[in-house]
Amino acid sequence: MNTTRNMMPSVSAALLWLALVVAPAHALAPAAGAPPLAGPYLDKAGGLTNQDLKGKVVYVDFWASWCGPCRASFPVLDKLYGQHKDKGFVVVGVNQDDRPEDARLFLARIPASFPLLADPEHRLAEAFEVKGMPSAVLIDRKGIVRHVHRGFRAGDEREIAARIEQLLEEQPCGAQLC
Repeated sequence: MNTTRNMMPSVSAALLWLALVVAPAHALAPAAGAPPLAGPYLDKAGGLTNQDLKGKVVYVDFWASWCGPCRASFPVLDKLYGQHKDKGFVVVGVNQDDRPEDARLFLARIPASFPLLADPEHRLAEAFEVKGMPSAVLIDRKGIVRHVHRGFRAGDEREIAARIEQLLEEQPCGAQLC
């Protein structure tokens, strides 16, 4: 089996990447309500619903097997998820591969314990106005976008962790329940 060929982007993934690179600069903005986040799991039966995320701080990470920076971000996100999941934090990885087997090969080498969704038709990426890989959206407990993060470079983990911790310290919905 030629794993190099399996890790190369498909034509539609390459076209998505090209569209994202040359797309207009506007994207989902902080202070906006987050689009619905629901879909089938990539690695198991069933799927995620908006109700599963209600009242949680959510880091939505759009990734693909062919994305180099995604290889660096996954261990960081998995560590943050492990540290904060008991405090109401969840990472949701949204895969953009056209072929689920490409994502599974990636995960065999770089596993993740956080929920993973399949988005081969890029509907969630479109709803979240993704402009490149990886892209992430940090959503507060009220469902409001608080930060959009594009790319992943060494040192980004400190900023991401600080933003997550800040949102976890905020009162969920004031004196009332979400």
